[in-house]
Amino acid sequence: MKYDRVLVLGGSGFVGRHLVAALVRRGVRVTVPSRHRERAKHLILLPTVDVVEADINQRGVLDRLAKGQDAIINLVGILHGDFQRAHVEIPMAVIAASRVAGVERIVHMSALGASPDAPS
Repeated sequence: MKYDRVLVLGGSGFVGRHLVAALVRRGVRVTVPSRHRERAKHLILLPTVDVVEADINQRGVLDRLAKGQDAIINLVGILHGDFQRAHVEIPMAVIAASRVAGVERIVHMSALGASPDAPS
């Protein structure tokens, strides 16, 4: 299956900006939601990227963004704040939105910065 339209959550972050650039080089149309569009200027300049000012924490936003996408990539990660929201609730909302929109491909990335002495 060819993925022509991809929604990238966390696309303005460290990993996201590199992934979005790679998708653009392949001719993929990429949608990147951002709470602060002006902070994603480096992505706005890319030819097939649509940076949308949106808060994916708001009800219904993911449903709207998922419509018409071939895949959703979730790169959301936080260092501080509501870990339950970022790492449990948002992924669950991504799955629900993909079902409603008929998106069959989801890629979810997570990172654990644990030290060798950490209990995890």
